[in-house]
Amino acid sequence: MKVMSYNIFNGGGEHLPLILAIIKKESPDFLTLNEANTFIANNHKLLKHVAKDLNFPHFDIALSGHGDYHVAVFSKYKLHHITKLQPLERACLISHIDTDLGQIAIASLHLNPYAEDLRHPEIDLILDQLKSFDLTIITGDFNSLSRHDHYNPRVIQKLDAVLTKKLTTNDQLRFDAIDKIILSGYIDAAVELKRNNDFTVPTSFNEHAFHPEVRFDYIFISKPLKPHLKDYQVIKNNTTFKASDHYPVIAILS
Repeated sequence: MKVMSYNIFNGGGEHLPLILAIIKKESPDFLTLNEANTFIANNHKLLKHVAKDLNFPHFDIALSGHGDYHVAVFSKYKLHHITKLQPLERACLISHIDTDLGQIAIASLHLNPYAEDLRHPEIDLILDQLKSFDLTIITGDFNSLSRHDHYNPRVIQKLDAVLTKKLTTNDQLRFDAIDKIILSGYIDAAVELKRNNDFTVPTSFNEHAFHPEVRFDYIFISKPLKPHLKDYQVIKNNTTFKASDHYPVIAILS
């Protein structure tokens, strides 16, 4: 099973054809799209168009708590027991799918982009919803750093005001949100396969303003899925470099 997560920047806009081409090439079985802006307009016209174009028979969308930053999911497997969590600044959709590995609960999320303290209650809410399930995946844009990526503390000196508020407190980088997920027993697919030095932001969208090379996009799996984790990649090529402000990430379980 191939799982893919992609923040497509404000609904994709004029770059949506590029984004769809990227997804078609990777051919995931389960897809999470962050910033599915405008996907609900005109009776979910764009949501349905993307599902049809990518040949996903099952799809749904969780609406952002503020603004238009929705989370859309697309699946080759039927979606069961869908839960759309609130209150969140952005959104989270939890769905269950029946696979060869068993029924898996997948939380597709976009965490608060403003500050680490604001991400705490969102992570708590999501982890609480998943605690009764053995086979679980948490994926999306976490807007948070992992201490396992060993960032140079001096990077703080180059952050602008927005990123300083987002990633630090009292001149210290924050790792609380990702720590909390790992302490809850989840495995970071990138760390497990020693590919966590591969950043997911920035792309060419960010090249004119300083943005450190960081991982904001993650795929976490519960411990029973660890033996099934076969691959993890950040998809980087000439197309993904210009299609969005994030690179897509994928994990393969079998």
